[in-house]
Order: sequence, then structure tokens, then C-alpha cells
Amino acid sequence: MMNAGENLKPKLKKVAVFGSNGRIGRRVAEYIANKSPETELRLIIRSESSRNALRSSFPGTEVVVADYYDMDSLIRALDGVEGVFLVTPNRLDEECAMRNFVFAARRNPGQIKHIVRLMGDPPGMSMDKVPDSLRNAPGGTAVQHLVARDILSKSRLPITYVNVAAYFMQNFSGPLFALGLIKHRTLVCPRNRRMAYIDAGDIGKCCGAILLSDDHRHIGTSYNLDNGHDVLRFDEVAALMTEVWGEPVRYDGSDESFVNLKFMGDIATPVDPPLVKEDYFVTYSQFEQDNQNAWRKTDIVEYLSGEKAVTLAEWLKENKETVFESTEVPRQY
Repeated sequence: MMNAGENLKPKLKKVAVFGSNGRIGRRVAEYIANKSPETELRLIIRSESSRNALRSSFPGTEVVVADYYDMDSLIRALDGVEGVFLVTPNRLDEECAMRNFVFAARRNPGQIKHIVRLMGDPPGMSMDKVPDSLRNAPGGTAVQHLVARDILSKSRLPITYVNVAAYFMQNFSGPLFALGLIKHRTLVCPRNRRMAYIDAGDIGKCCGAILLSDDHRHIGTSYNLDNGHDVLRFDEVAALMTEVWGEPVRYDGSDESFVNLKFMGDIATPVDPPLVKEDYFVTYSQFEQDNQNAWRKTDIVEYLSGEKAVTLAEWLKENKETVFESTEVPRQY
């Protein structure tokens, strides 16, 4: 018989939040600061340039610069913390990064009580299901998190995986989609596939709630996040935009339109692998279409956070100006 309190996790005294200046990490930090002000936060960023902005938003909170490729900086970032929110940027060498993280996390055995790692794969995905066209692309999204999960799971660290089994609603105000919406009133995306959706704020709430929870059974568990309401093809999203915004938005699913408009150019950087990003995204879109039956509607956000998830219609209504009337296409990161 299970004793009372056997599955209770001690309250984490200090939590490190990687990517604290990003769209998810910042929301995790905000959630913890609001729900548990007595929990110390260490905000982890990759660039010194973000320090002042974070200090302004989180006065009195420790801000530390760390790089996944720099072991010494990781050791400093994890020193003295009991909880970790772990997120990585696109096109990262996850094998190197996660091996470094595991080494740093093990420096003080037993110190870290709980890690929440953010993932982004179709539910049930494994490396053997990824086509060679994506597996062989350096830094490709389709394999990045699978590599990370393999390394972290073998480490036997106390981890909860939170897999974003949906599209960020914020993508509609980013470089993938905003250019077509702003210039052509068109949602341009190859492969009219079925997809779930979720607001970045709800992801942050769930991750923060797991770290603050006293339920030890979160450790070793994987959760697939969606908003429990919207599983739509992209032409259905365009129809919803038309309805909510009161202005016609058409859908264009042709590869040619996407590639010719070069939507991915805005997030290209000189250090990226030498691959054609538009072509990669088209191939990845086919991969998502091939796995479109994986997307589901669940109550997972409300279960984890105690709050109902934002619907896509609610987000579109709230963010019309951001998406539709912007004069500039914002960068995704």
C-alpha cells in the first residue's frame, strides 16, 4: 500500500530557465515568478545583449549567460539550482549540447531534482520513421529533438518531456507566414495538412506548473501539448482568419509560391548549415502531412495548469494588428 506523501516532490528552491529571453522560456519564468515568488529564478541567456532587458522585466533576478557548447558556462549556470527548464534553439548540434548539459548536471549528484525539457515532434515519432531526406540534413528539425531525447533519457536524470504537438499560434506573426499575410492577404504554406495549434503562453504555463508541482510522478513522463480545440487544415485556418478578422484571407498551398516568396530567408544566418531552407521546409511539410493523423485534441493544458487553453480564434482576434497590419515581418527568434 502506498504511504501518504510517497509521491510528493519537495518544493524547488531555485530554478534555472534556459532561453529566458525567448517566446517560451520567458513565459515559464513569468509563470514561476507570479505563482511562486519565493522560488529563486536564474535566467539563462545565450547573449549578453539580452541582459538589460531581462533585468528590467525581472528586477532583482539573477541573469546568467551560458552556451551549450561551452562546458564551463553550463557548469556555472547549473550550480546551486534544483530545477531546470531546458529549451534549445533551431539548428543546434544536440548531441554535443546535451552531452555537455548532462555532464554539467551531474557535477553535483542529486542536486537537480527536476528538469523539464521542451520538445517538438509529431506524437509517437522515432528516428526510424524520419525519411532520409530530412535525417541527412544538418541540424534538421525532424531529428534534432529525437537526438536530444535519446541522450537525456540514457542519462537517467529526473526529466519530464513536454512535447509541443501543435503549431505555435505565434508563427502566424513570424517569418513563416506573416509575409504572405501582410503583402498578399494569403496564408502560404505547402501541403494542406491537418495540424493542432497552441499559444506559447499556454506552453509556458504547463512547463512552469510541472516544475512547481509537488507530484513526483511527473518525472519520467512525456506530455503532448495541444489547445484541446483546434485541429485544422491550413485552408480551414485561412477561413477562420477571414471570419475572425472580417477581411478575406485566401490559402495558397503550392510549393512554388512558398519557395518564390522565400519566406525562410528572414531567419537565415551565416552560420546555418548549407541547405536551401525553403526546400527543406517543403520536405518537412510533406513529413508533417505524412504524420498528420498524430495530432489530437486533449485537455492536457487544463490538466497541467488548471486553466483552459487559448483557442486559435481567440488568439487571432487578440493579435490581428500584430499579424495583419504590421509594417515589418518580425523575426521568429
